[in-house]
Amino acid sequence: MTEHTSSASLRGAVIGWAIMGLFGIPLAVACDLLRGWRWPPYNAVYDQMMVSIYIAVGICSAMAIRNPLKHTSFLWFVAVSSFTHGGVMLYHALSNPQHRGHLIGDVWIVAGGLSLAIPLWRLRKYQD
Repeated sequence: MTEHTSSASLRGAVIGWAIMGLFGIPLAVACDLLRGWRWPPYNAVYDQMMVSIYIAVGICSAMAIRNPLKHTSFLWFVAVSSFTHGGVMLYHALSNPQHRGHLIGDVWIVAGGLSLAIPLWRLRKYQD
């Protein structure tokens, strides 16, 4: 992967995070698109908290679109927090049948983390 390809991949991932944070996750939660991913008993306050976090990620991602390499600390935070979030949810989904819905609702976020981590890792050699 060249510097140009890595940079384009990173920018695409940042755009994806901005869209998902600002629109995708809030709509998925509001419409309960991924039934079974909520912790029982249902708590609207928990949903509001999760949506607010993803909106913040979306806003910061939107600010990073023009120059993602200037925002690597933030992007690494998003990648690593995605791995930890996805890992915790994978554990709960596999250890408790009541939480199997998290395999669809939350574990995929690991792929989102990889979408940032791989180009960031490859671009580290081109940074000062």
